[in-house]
Amino acid sequence: MIGAIVLAAGASTRYGYNSKLLAGCSGQRVITRSLAALDDQPLRPVVIVTGRASRRVRDTIRRRPDGRRRYRFVNNADYRNGMAQSLHYGLQALPSRCQAALILLADMPNLERRTVARLCRLWRPGLDYVRPVCRGRPGHPVIVARRLFAELATLEGDQGAKTVLEQVPTERCRLIEAPPGCVQDVDTPTALRHAQKTFNRTDSENQTVSIRSSFMV
Repeated sequence: MIGAIVLAAGASTRYGYNSKLLAGCSGQRVITRSLAALDDQPLRPVVIVTGRASRRVRDTIRRRPDGRRRYRFVNNADYRNGMAQSLHYGLQALPSRCQAALILLADMPNLERRTVARLCRLWRPGLDYVRPVCRGRPGHPVIVARRLFAELATLEGDQGAKTVLEQVPTERCRLIEAPPGCVQDVDTPTALRHAQKTFNRTDSENQTVSIRSSFMV
C-alpha cells in the first residue's frame, strides 16, 4: 500500500506576506488545485503536514469542491526550521502497513492526475523510488520505499529527499517523462502568474481539441 505525504507547512518567505497555498489560481486555491492530482488515486492515507496559516489551510481543504477524500492532518509548529522536519512528521504519521510514500509539494497547481497515476502504477516492491522528470529536470511527486524512511528521517533544515535519492543505484529507481506541471512550483508571485497562464493555455487547447472532435463524430 502507498501512503501520501503533502508538504503544506512552508513559510512562503519568497512569496511574500500571504501564504502562497491560499493564493487564487484559475478559480481555486493553490492548495486545492494541487490536491486535485490525488483524487481517485490508490493512496491511503493522505497525510497533510501544515504549518503557516494552519487553520486557514485546513479549512480551505475541507471546503474543497468535489473533495471526496478524507485527509489526516498533522501540524508542524516549527515549520520555519525547514522542509525536513515536516517530512519527518509526515513519515511518522504513516501506518506501518504502508510500503511506500508519495511525497507531494503542496504548491504545484499544474500537476496532472495522469502523472500521479503513472507513478502509482510503476512503483513496486524492490524499487527504492520512482519520480517524474520533465526535459531532464527532476520533478514531483516522488514515491519512496519504506526502506528509505530511516535515511529521510536524518535530514535537517530545508533539505529535501534529493541527497538520499542520489545514493540509490540506477537499477533500483524508475523515471518517467511527464508534463511541465511536475516541475512547476509557485514560490513567488511571478511563478504563480506563469503557472496560471500555462494552465489557461493548456485548458484552452484541450477545449479546442474537444470541439474539433465533436465535429468529426
